[in-house]
Amino acid sequence: RFSSLGVYLGHWLSKKFNMTTSTNGSTRAMVPVGAYEAIMPLDILPTQLLRYLLVGDTDTAQALGCLELDEEDLALCTFVCPGKYEYGPILRDVLNRIEKEG
Repeated sequence: RFSSLGVYLGHWLSKKFNMTTSTNGSTRAMVPVGAYEAIMPLDILPTQLLRYLLVGDTDTAQALGCLELDEEDLALCTFVCPGKYEYGPILRDVLNRIEKEG
């Protein structure tokens, strides 16, 4: 199994992995293990921003820079997320809520 953090034995074997969209289970808790900071090319605090996006705190998410993002900007975060969250649609929901609130 593929791991961006190298926590599975398969990471150390030189083996090709079949990349699919299968999640192999349900969503889990968001665990801040530093995976987002390692892959995020933008100058933001990704762990804090993603956490506030998940709980729906629009004020803090705006302060952390969610208005500068698009769904594609969080694709790498979705890929390495140990909790299997889809951050693109979550960001879109928060941006729509911000637009409705004014």
